[in-house]
Amino acid sequence: MQGMLKTFFFAIAIALIGCHNGLRVTGGSRGVGLMTTRAVVMDIFTLICIDIIFAAIFYYILG
Repeated sequence: MQGMLKTFFFAIAIALIGCHNGLRVTGGSRGVGLMTTRAVVMDIFTLICIDIIFAAIFYYILG
């Protein structure tokens, strides 16, 4: 159940960050490359933060 809960929040974060950066693309193909890189970096950082939050919740509050 914990894995499904984390997966749900991971999916929401990835979709929102991808859409946010995708809609802000300017500058043609160079802009697409830059925003793709930015979206991937933001996704990785956000997923690590979400995982830390869930680890703390599962360990300290529910554990």
